[in-house]
Amino acid sequence: MHPDPSPADAGAVSVVVIGHDDAAHVADAVRSALGQGPAVREVVAVDDCSTDGSAELLERLAAAEPRLRVVGLPVNSGGCGTPRNTGLDAAAAPYVMFLDSDDVLPPGAVDALLATARETDAQVTGGLCVRRELPSGREVPWEPALYASPAVVARPADRPRLVRDTLSVNKLYATDFLRAHGIRFPDGRFPYEDMVFTARVWAAAPRVALVPDRVYVWHVRRAAPRLSISLDRTGVGNWRARTHACRTAHAILLDAGEKGLARAVRAKFLDHDLRMYVRELPLRDDAYRRAWWAHTRAHLAEYDAADRSGDPAAPGMLLARVLLASPEPR
Repeated sequence: MHPDPSPADAGAVSVVVIGHDDAAHVADAVRSALGQGPAVREVVAVDDCSTDGSAELLERLAAAEPRLRVVGLPVNSGGCGTPRNTGLDAAAAPYVMFLDSDDVLPPGAVDALLATARETDAQVTGGLCVRRELPSGREVPWEPALYASPAVVARPADRPRLVRDTLSVNKLYATDFLRAHGIRFPDGRFPYEDMVFTARVWAAAPRVALVPDRVYVWHVRRAAPRLSISLDRTGVGNWRARTHACRTAHAILLDAGEKGLARAVRAKFLDHDLRMYVRELPLRDDAYRRAWWAHTRAHLAEYDAADRSGDPAAPGMLLARVLLASPEPR
């Protein structure tokens, strides 16, 4: 339970909502942010050069809501990073958080995060995200063990499991902290930009607070005409983009002297990313499997003995051994 927000918390948070050609959902996202109450000073809606009327819809909403500001990008950026960076540059409140146009913030999310950030003097405050499958409504918590109970972490190295939560959207950030460390998303077309952004956050060694409250609802629409990047895994280019993001996150933490966190990134890759894509290999054709196999072997060849020193019977470790031992898919 969290106390009612104090008057001092009024206007403390900017919520950056990003979207492209998502007129069907963006209004719900914006309303969920505005509905958080007086703690939200502004909602900065960044439209990434939509052609489906999203920008006009947002402008109509802004005409009736003084807390809503609309920023339009003149050229589509091709990814999520540039519009989020644009919103971050425009944010005027002491704290900022990010929201995608096809998701929503549940009631009380901002108050829960903000109250804890104030109480603990945390520069980053994270809460539970749930993946809601639509249309069934089935919900699956994301990294529930990390958010099982309230916690304050003096620095990320004290809780290596933090690297498993690669989402940027279920967290409240001190705006000055992000700006002082130059923490931004990769610009342009860069799939899995969250992995790189969160690695930059952890590399800056913030004080982190965790709350068990539900603070973000990630909508999963597998039947959508245009799948999200995380769901559109039919081409091997998606896997190459994911391994590139993982490699970049590892390098960021290693360069920051966070060797333990860098190793945790590789352990997470074996335990989560590798296993997820291996499960889908039977669904792919022979050309995909051969390209995937060759690329994954090259990626795993970068790992050293310490990276593979975990439980040898763990599924990810076994898969890595099979891949490295066989030049052909099996």
